[in-house]
Parts: sequence; C-alpha cells; structure tokens
Amino acid sequence: MSYRKLEPLSRQVTIIIGLGVVSFMAFGLAVSFYRNTLFEQTLNNIEDQNDQLLGDIEQGYRDLEYFTSTQYKDKYAKENLNLINQGEKTLLIAKENLEVEIGMLDRNGILDEQREAKYFELLRQMPIIEHWKLYLFYKEKIEGLKQSL
Repeated sequence: MSYRKLEPLSRQVTIIIGLGVVSFMAFGLAVSFYRNTLFEQTLNNIEDQNDQLLGDIEQGYRDLEYFTSTQYKDKYAKENLNLINQGEKTLLIAKENLEVEIGMLDRNGILDEQREAKYFELLRQMPIIEHWKLYLFYKEKIEGLKQSL
C-alpha cells in the first residue's frame, strides 16, 4: 500500500522535472533566436559600413585623379601663384567694400530727421554681414555715425 501512495508523487515529480527541462529548452531557443537576430543586424551594419567605405575610396580615387590632372594644376597656379598662360587675360572681381565713414552723411544744413532717415536708409542698404563687421570690428565708426546725427 505504501507503494501506491508514492506512485502519484513520483509522477508529479517526473512531470515537474519534464516541464522544467522543456521550459529550459524553450528559454535556450529564445536566447539563440535573439543572438541570431543581433548577429544579422550586426552583419547588416557591417555591410553598410563596407559600402560607405567603398564609396569613400572611390571618391578618394576620383579626387586623386583630379588633383593630378593638368586642369587642377593650372587652376592652382592661377589662383595661388598668380600665374597666367600666354594669351590669357585676367579679370579681377573685387568685393564691394561698404565701410562707413563719418563723412558719408551730409551735414550741410540738413535737418536732424533727414540725417536720421539717411542713416537708416544707409543701414537698410548695407548687407547684414557689414552690420556685424561694423559691430564687431569698428565700434568707433558706429559711435562716430551716431554722433554725426
């Protein structure tokens, strides 16, 4: 009789151990699947990096070909060494220098309102970069303009 009482207990233990083994195997399968997914993503990232590097290498070869060409050498000589070929003429395009001087505003009998209007019109016509240059580098000229008003 004691044997029959132990039999259901041994079945329960066997079932519990079997379920534990099956759950451990399922966990191992999930971890393996996750590792495979991460490995595939890593491979895709490496392939993208390889493609990027191949593009950079090709661009480097194109740049090298351009820098060794006679066209680049001629351009470099003209721009940096100021050399020109025979029969060529140079055309210099100078940037417009909009330095504001105190004497630009006419002070011969013009009313304050007209001078102020001229001052603001001058500021409106100046590019923003010139405003910043005046503000950062020529503060005394700004003060001179304000005093001339």
